[in-house]
Amino acid sequence: MKSIDYNFQQKIAIVGGGPVGLALSIVLAKYNVPSVIFELRGNPTLRTESRAITWMPRGLEFAEWIGLKSEIDALSVFRDKHEFWDANNKRLLMLSFKNLNSPYRYTAQLPQHDTEVLLEKAALKTGLVEIRRNHKVISVGNKSNQAYLQVEGPKGVEELLFPWAVGADGAKSLVRKQLGIKTKWRDYGMNSAVADFEMDIDMSCEVSTIVLDPKRPYGFFNFSPGHWRFIYRLNDGEEREEMTTESKAVSLLLEKKPDARLKNFLWASAFRLGQAQSEKYREGKWLLVGDAAHAMGPSAGAGMMIGVLGAWRLGWRLALAFNGHHLTDNILRDYEKEQIEASNDIQNTNAIIFKNMAMKSNFLSVIRSTGLRVAANFTTIAKNITEKEALVKQVIPVQNSIDYQSMNSWVKKDKIGPWVTGKRIPYLKTESDNQLVLPKSNYHTILSIGKQSIDIEKRIAKKISADFPFKSQIEVDMLKQSRVRTKSNSFVFAIVRPDQHISCIIEVKE
Repeated sequence: MKSIDYNFQQKIAIVGGGPVGLALSIVLAKYNVPSVIFELRGNPTLRTESRAITWMPRGLEFAEWIGLKSEIDALSVFRDKHEFWDANNKRLLMLSFKNLNSPYRYTAQLPQHDTEVLLEKAALKTGLVEIRRNHKVISVGNKSNQAYLQVEGPKGVEELLFPWAVGADGAKSLVRKQLGIKTKWRDYGMNSAVADFEMDIDMSCEVSTIVLDPKRPYGFFNFSPGHWRFIYRLNDGEEREEMTTESKAVSLLLEKKPDARLKNFLWASAFRLGQAQSEKYREGKWLLVGDAAHAMGPSAGAGMMIGVLGAWRLGWRLALAFNGHHLTDNILRDYEKEQIEASNDIQNTNAIIFKNMAMKSNFLSVIRSTGLRVAANFTTIAKNITEKEALVKQVIPVQNSIDYQSMNSWVKKDKIGPWVTGKRIPYLKTESDNQLVLPKSNYHTILSIGKQSIDIEKRIAKKISADFPFKSQIEVDMLKQSRVRTKSNSFVFAIVRPDQHISCIIEVKE
C-alpha cells in the first residue's frame, strides 16, 4: 500500500460516477472548484440497461443551467401525459404535463447511458473534473480534519486525503455504511420488476400508462425510439430471478399486450419496493447526495431528479465550504435539513403510488378507482398532482437557513404575489408562454420584484447586499417589464439562491 497521498488538498472527492455524482462535479466546476470522481465501473451504464429514464421539468431547468438541455432534448423522446387505467380497460385519471405552470410541459425520456455520457462529456470539458474509472473505494472516514479514502485502482491501493468528500455511490452506499450513518427503511410489502424491450406497440410514445389491476398491476413507458419499459408486480410465491428471465418477461408482456411486435429483449431487474432515508447527510468532512442519502425507489424519474436537484443545492454550498467560508457549518447544516425535507416530500408522494401498486383487494381496488374517477372530474386536482410529480411546486423549508436568518434586521415576508419563500423563482409570464428565469450569477441574486424606481431600488439593494453574508449579484431591472413583479406600495426584493430557490423576501417602505 502506498503512503498517504497529499496531492489532493485542492480538490473534492466524489465517490460514484452516476448521474448525481457527475452533476455535482459540473456544479462545483462552475465555481472553479476541481473534483475527482472515483467510479468502480470501467464504462457508463450499459445502453441496454436503461435504468433511470426520466428528466422531469424541474430537472430540465438544471440541464439548462449547466448548458445541456438542448443536447438532452435532441436525444430524448418526450412524454406529456401519464394515465391510470383499471383492469377493465377504462381510463381512471389522466395527468397532463401540457397544463404545467412551467416552460417545459413534458418530460424528456432518455436512457441512463445517454444521460451519463452527456454529463461525463460536460464534466471533462470543464477541465476541472478528473474521472478515475476502475477504482474501487475500500474504506472511508475522517482523519486529521480531512476526508480519508482508501482506494484500489489499476496501480494498487492508495490512501488519499481530501478537504471534503461526497458519497454519491447509490442506495447500497459503502460510504454511508462506513461512516456509520443509519437509515430508515419503508417497506411496501412487495417485489416489483422492470423489463426493457425493443418493440413496436400500438401505444402513443407521448403517454405512459399504469394499469391498476389488483391481480397484477403493470405499466408501459417509452424511453427512446422503439424502446419500451414494461413494469409489473411480483405476486406472492414468485421468485425474483425467475420473474426476470427473458422467457417470463416476454410471456407476461404478451399476456398484457398480445399485439406487441418484439424485436429484442434488453434487460430486466427485480427489486423490493421500498424507500430509504438517512438519519443525516453529513459526518465530519463527508456528505451524502442522491440515493446514498435517500433511496427513492423506482418512481417515474423522481429518484434521479431529486438526486440531481440535491447536487445543485449542495454544489454551491460545498464550493463555499471548500473556499473556507466562515459560515461553513451553517451552510452544510442547511443543505442537510432542506434536502431531507425535500426528499421526504417526494417519498411521501411515492408512498401513495407504491401502496396502490401493492394493493391486492378487489374491494379496495373498486374504492380506489371511484376516487380516481372523481379526481379526474376536477382539473385543479389533476394539475396539482402533475405539478407535484414534476417537482415544480416543491417548497423548501428555508426559514431556519443562514441566508434567511442573516436578514433579520429587515422586514421579511413569506409570500408576496407569486413569490414564495422556499419555492423556485416564478416563471416569467409572456404574451404566449412561460419563460424560464435563470439569473446569470452563480451566486445569490438580490432581485427587485416590486415598485418601479431604478435609482432607489439600486440604493436599497446595495444596503441589503452589504448585510448579506454571501457574495451576491444585484438585479434591479431584470423583471422591469414582467407581469410577475408584485403590485406593492413598498419596495420588494427577493434573494434568489444559485439553485433558483428563494431564500428570503424583503419589503422596504420608503
